[in-house]
Amino acid sequence: MREIQAGGYSPTIKKRALSRKLVALREQCGMTTSEVCKRLHWSPSKLNYIEKAKWIDPNSDSVADLCELYGVDGADRDALIRLTREARQRGWWRKYNDVFTSELPGFEAGASSIRTFQNTVVPGLLQVPEYIEMITRIAGIEEPAEIKRRTDARLERQKILLRDQRSCHLHAVVDEHVLLRIGDKGVRSAQIAHLLKLAQRPNVEVQVIPLEKGLYPGAGETFTCLMFPDSTERDIVYLETTVDGRMLEEPDELERYMVRFDRLRTVAMDFEATRAYLARQIE
Repeated sequence: MREIQAGGYSPTIKKRALSRKLVALREQCGMTTSEVCKRLHWSPSKLNYIEKAKWIDPNSDSVADLCELYGVDGADRDALIRLTREARQRGWWRKYNDVFTSELPGFEAGASSIRTFQNTVVPGLLQVPEYIEMITRIAGIEEPAEIKRRTDARLERQKILLRDQRSCHLHAVVDEHVLLRIGDKGVRSAQIAHLLKLAQRPNVEVQVIPLEKGLYPGAGETFTCLMFPDSTERDIVYLETTVDGRMLEEPDELERYMVRFDRLRTVAMDFEATRAYLARQIE
């Protein structure tokens, strides 16, 4: 059952691969979700959480019950149970469940490439502590301990760019408004210097869309595209809303945002011009 071996080491990716395989097995058996729930005496919500990869801790007993129902045994059953145990492992982001409202950090940990467009704030993977603290206070959080916790969580996320092996490639397109609206000169200088430093790394590309472009093709809500090294793993687009984070993974949705990102990077300053622009802002 090689097709269920999720690439990378993120439990979030493994959980997603497990759910996808269980859905495929049910469909191969020609069973509806209602039939499965009736046979196993499960509530519809339980099976839905399993098939939508929403379960917090994948349960080996539940997977074993599904294997028996679907006629999966031997090495294939063992592979699914092993994947279940791997999906139960605690990623570092689990200790920050009060900070992260979505599983984005888990997907980032397994991504080989990330493309993001931001027109309001600096991309989270590129923020310095001073900037994180500033936007946290703007969000209405004043307790020092809570600010530190959120800062620590954000900095932990950024380590995917600094890994010695399998470091993630990041391509960020940022509207110039994002930088100009940083009112604190000290914070602004530190943040721009950090962007310039990271832009020197081979796995980080930063482009700025200058104000002079006016209204430009691709303008609109912010988004992040995450691509994974395993060819069997479906790429996703992450949209952050006021209420929660939304994940898109249908091929036509992915294509739409990839085309939009291409338009944005075309209208932005190229990498060399962006680095020169950043350098001028801190002179």
